[in-house]
Amino acid sequence: AFVNLLALLGWNDGTDNEVFTMDELIAAFSMERVHKGGAKFNYEKALWYNQEWIKRATSAQLVEQVAETLAAAGVSADRTTLIHVIDLVKERCTLMADFVTQGSFFFMSPSEFDTASIQPKWTDQKNMFFIELSKAFESSIVWEAHDLEKTFKEIAAAQDLKPGELMLPLRIMLVGGKFGPGVFDIAAIIGKEETVNRIQKVLSILEHN
Repeated sequence: AFVNLLALLGWNDGTDNEVFTMDELIAAFSMERVHKGGAKFNYEKALWYNQEWIKRATSAQLVEQVAETLAAAGVSADRTTLIHVIDLVKERCTLMADFVTQGSFFFMSPSEFDTASIQPKWTDQKNMFFIELSKAFESSIVWEAHDLEKTFKEIAAAQDLKPGELMLPLRIMLVGGKFGPGVFDIAAIIGKEETVNRIQKVLSILEHN
Protein backbone atom coordinates (compact mmCIF):
# COMPACT_ATOMS: atom_id res chain seq x y z
CA ALA A 1 0.00 0.00 0.00
CA PHE A 2 2.77 2.45 0.91
CA VAL A 3 4.83 1.72 -2.21
CA ASN A 4 1.68 2.10 -4.30
CA LEU A 5 1.01 5.48 -2.66
CA LEU A 6 4.58 6.73 -3.15
CA ALA A 7 4.62 5.73 -6.82
CA LEU A 8 1.53 7.78 -7.60
CA LEU A 9 2.64 10.84 -5.65
CA GLY A 10 4.80 11.86 -8.59
CA TRP A 11 3.71 9.66 -11.49
CA ASN A 12 0.73 8.09 -13.24
CA ASP A 13 0.38 5.73 -16.16
CA GLY A 14 -2.04 7.94 -18.08
CA THR A 15 -5.15 5.98 -16.98
CA ASP A 16 -7.53 6.22 -14.04
CA ASN A 17 -5.97 3.15 -12.44
CA GLU A 18 -4.65 3.86 -8.93
CA VAL A 19 -3.97 0.39 -7.54
CA PHE A 20 -0.84 -1.39 -8.78
CA THR A 21 1.14 -4.40 -7.65
CA MET A 22 4.92 -4.02 -7.67
CA ASP A 23 5.17 -5.97 -10.95
CA GLU A 24 2.50 -3.75 -12.53
CA LEU A 25 4.33 -0.61 -11.41
CA ILE A 26 7.61 -1.87 -12.88
CA ALA A 27 5.94 -2.73 -16.19
CA ALA A 28 4.01 0.55 -16.47
CA PHE A 29 6.59 3.05 -15.19
CA SER A 30 8.28 5.55 -17.47
CA MET A 31 10.24 8.72 -16.66
CA GLU A 32 8.22 10.62 -19.26
CA ARG A 33 5.13 10.46 -17.05
CA VAL A 34 6.82 11.69 -13.86
CA HIS A 35 5.23 14.99 -12.79
CA LYS A 36 7.37 18.12 -12.71
CA GLY A 37 5.31 19.69 -9.92
CA GLY A 38 5.95 19.02 -6.24
CA ALA A 39 4.18 15.97 -4.81
CA LYS A 40 1.68 16.52 -1.98
CA PHE A 41 1.10 13.82 0.60
CA ASN A 42 -2.59 13.19 1.32
CA TYR A 43 -3.22 11.28 4.56
CA GLU A 44 -6.79 10.34 3.62
CA LYS A 45 -5.52 8.91 0.34
CA ALA A 46 -2.90 6.93 2.24
CA LEU A 47 -5.67 5.42 4.37
CA TRP A 48 -7.63 4.56 1.23
CA TYR A 49 -4.64 2.69 -0.24
CA ASN A 50 -4.16 0.78 2.99
CA GLN A 51 -7.82 -0.21 3.05
CA GLU A 52 -7.71 -1.29 -0.60
CA TRP A 53 -4.72 -3.56 -0.02
CA ILE A 54 -6.26 -5.05 3.14
CA LYS A 55 -9.40 -5.88 1.12
CA ARG A 56 -7.33 -7.41 -1.70
CA ALA A 57 -5.19 -9.55 0.60
CA THR A 58 -6.33 -13.07 1.39
CA SER A 59 -7.08 -14.08 4.96
CA ALA A 60 -4.10 -16.46 4.80
CA GLN A 61 -1.82 -13.52 3.90
CA LEU A 62 -3.17 -11.41 6.77
CA VAL A 63 -3.60 -14.00 9.52
CA GLU A 64 -0.17 -13.79 11.18
CA GLN A 65 -0.09 -9.99 11.29
CA VAL A 66 -3.69 -9.81 12.52
CA ALA A 67 -2.94 -12.43 15.18
CA GLU A 68 0.03 -10.35 16.38
CA THR A 69 -2.10 -7.18 16.41
CA LEU A 70 -4.79 -8.91 18.47
CA ALA A 71 -2.23 -10.46 20.83
CA ALA A 72 -0.71 -7.02 21.48
CA ALA A 73 -4.21 -5.92 22.56
CA GLY A 74 -4.53 -8.92 24.90
CA VAL A 75 -6.72 -11.02 22.60
CA SER A 76 -5.76 -14.64 22.00
CA ALA A 77 -7.10 -16.01 18.69
CA ASP A 78 -6.70 -19.46 17.21
CA ARG A 79 -5.63 -19.30 13.55
CA THR A 80 -8.43 -21.48 12.12
CA THR A 81 -11.20 -19.29 13.50
CA LEU A 82 -9.24 -16.13 12.81
CA ILE A 83 -9.00 -16.88 9.09
CA HIS A 84 -12.81 -17.06 8.95
CA VAL A 85 -13.14 -13.87 11.02
CA ILE A 86 -10.74 -11.97 8.74
CA ASP A 87 -12.88 -12.85 5.72
CA LEU A 88 -15.92 -11.41 7.50
CA VAL A 89 -14.39 -8.15 8.76
CA LYS A 90 -11.48 -7.13 6.52
CA GLU A 91 -13.58 -4.82 4.33
CA ARG A 92 -14.40 -2.86 7.49
CA CYS A 93 -10.72 -2.34 8.35
CA THR A 94 -8.63 0.61 7.17
CA LEU A 95 -5.63 -0.03 9.44
CA MET A 96 -4.41 -3.25 11.06
CA ALA A 97 -5.44 -1.83 14.44
CA ASP A 98 -9.07 -1.87 13.24
CA PHE A 99 -9.00 -5.67 13.46
CA VAL A 100 -8.96 -5.29 17.25
CA THR A 101 -12.27 -3.41 17.26
CA GLN A 102 -13.80 -5.45 14.46
CA GLY A 103 -12.53 -8.86 15.54
CA SER A 104 -11.87 -9.09 19.27
CA PHE A 105 -15.50 -9.84 20.23
CA PHE A 106 -15.25 -13.14 18.32
CA PHE A 107 -12.70 -14.35 20.88
CA MET A 108 -13.77 -12.67 24.12
CA SER A 109 -17.01 -11.28 25.51
CA PRO A 110 -17.34 -7.48 25.22
CA SER A 111 -16.30 -5.64 28.37
CA GLU A 112 -19.13 -3.13 27.83
CA PHE A 113 -22.53 -3.25 26.13
CA ASP A 114 -24.18 -0.18 24.59
CA THR A 115 -27.50 -0.76 26.37
CA ALA A 116 -28.24 2.98 26.11
CA SER A 117 -29.00 2.38 22.43
CA ILE A 118 -31.48 -0.38 23.34
CA GLN A 119 -33.19 1.15 26.37
CA PRO A 120 -35.38 3.86 24.73
CA LYS A 121 -37.35 1.35 22.62
CA TRP A 122 -37.13 -1.61 24.98
CA THR A 123 -40.47 -3.21 25.92
CA ASP A 124 -41.70 -6.16 27.94
CA GLN A 125 -42.61 -7.83 24.64
CA LYS A 126 -39.05 -7.53 23.34
CA ASN A 127 -37.74 -8.79 26.67
CA MET A 128 -39.96 -11.86 26.37
CA PHE A 129 -38.82 -12.37 22.77
CA PHE A 130 -35.15 -12.56 23.79
CA ILE A 131 -35.96 -14.87 26.69
CA GLU A 132 -37.66 -17.21 24.21
CA LEU A 133 -34.85 -16.80 21.69
CA SER A 134 -32.28 -17.66 24.33
CA LYS A 135 -34.18 -20.84 25.21
CA ALA A 136 -34.55 -21.80 21.54
CA PHE A 137 -30.86 -21.23 20.86
CA GLU A 138 -29.93 -23.24 23.94
CA SER A 139 -31.88 -26.24 22.65
CA SER A 140 -30.63 -25.92 19.05
CA ILE A 141 -29.01 -29.04 17.64
CA VAL A 142 -27.71 -27.46 14.42
CA TRP A 143 -25.64 -24.32 14.97
CA GLU A 144 -25.37 -22.63 11.58
CA ALA A 145 -26.06 -18.99 10.64
CA HIS A 146 -28.95 -19.88 8.32
CA ASP A 147 -30.72 -21.99 10.96
CA LEU A 148 -30.20 -19.36 13.67
CA GLU A 149 -31.72 -16.67 11.47
CA LYS A 150 -34.69 -18.94 10.69
CA THR A 151 -35.32 -19.53 14.41
CA PHE A 152 -35.03 -15.80 15.10
CA LYS A 153 -37.61 -14.91 12.43
CA GLU A 154 -40.03 -17.67 13.43
CA ILE A 155 -40.13 -16.51 17.06
CA ALA A 156 -40.50 -12.87 15.94
CA ALA A 157 -43.44 -13.81 13.71
CA ALA A 158 -45.06 -15.86 16.49
CA GLN A 159 -44.87 -12.85 18.81
CA ASP A 160 -46.01 -10.39 16.11
CA LEU A 161 -42.72 -8.48 16.15
CA LYS A 162 -40.80 -7.11 13.20
CA PRO A 163 -37.33 -8.71 12.86
CA GLY A 164 -35.85 -5.32 11.96
CA GLU A 165 -36.75 -3.96 15.39
CA LEU A 166 -34.90 -6.81 17.06
CA MET A 167 -31.68 -6.85 15.06
CA LEU A 168 -30.00 -3.92 16.83
CA PRO A 169 -30.58 -5.34 20.33
CA LEU A 170 -29.23 -8.73 19.18
CA ARG A 171 -26.17 -7.07 17.62
CA ILE A 172 -25.41 -5.15 20.82
CA MET A 173 -25.89 -8.33 22.86
CA LEU A 174 -23.31 -10.18 20.76
CA VAL A 175 -20.89 -7.39 19.81
CA GLY A 176 -21.32 -4.75 22.48
CA GLY A 177 -21.99 -1.96 19.98
CA LYS A 178 -23.55 -0.96 16.67
CA PHE A 179 -20.96 -2.48 14.33
CA GLY A 180 -19.70 -5.76 12.93
CA PRO A 181 -20.71 -8.22 10.19
CA GLY A 182 -23.95 -10.23 10.07
CA VAL A 183 -25.19 -11.09 13.55
CA PHE A 184 -25.99 -14.70 12.70
CA ASP A 185 -22.50 -15.18 11.23
CA ILE A 186 -21.16 -13.86 14.53
CA ALA A 187 -23.33 -16.22 16.57
CA ALA A 188 -22.30 -19.17 14.42
CA ILE A 189 -18.63 -18.48 15.11
CA ILE A 190 -18.74 -17.66 18.83
CA GLY A 191 -20.83 -20.75 19.50
CA LYS A 192 -24.03 -21.68 21.32
CA GLU A 193 -22.89 -21.26 24.92
CA GLU A 194 -21.28 -17.87 24.36
CA THR A 195 -24.22 -16.57 22.31
CA VAL A 196 -26.74 -17.57 24.99
CA ASN A 197 -24.53 -16.18 27.77
CA ARG A 198 -24.22 -12.80 26.08
CA ILE A 199 -27.97 -12.52 25.43
CA GLN A 200 -28.73 -13.39 29.05
CA LYS A 201 -26.08 -11.00 30.35
CA VAL A 202 -27.61 -8.03 28.50
CA LEU A 203 -31.14 -9.04 29.55
CA SER A 204 -29.92 -8.94 33.13
CA ILE A 205 -28.35 -5.49 32.63
CA LEU A 206 -31.58 -4.15 31.08
CA GLU A 207 -33.65 -5.62 33.90
CA HIS A 208 -31.67 -3.69 36.49
CA ASN A 209 -31.68 -0.37 34.60
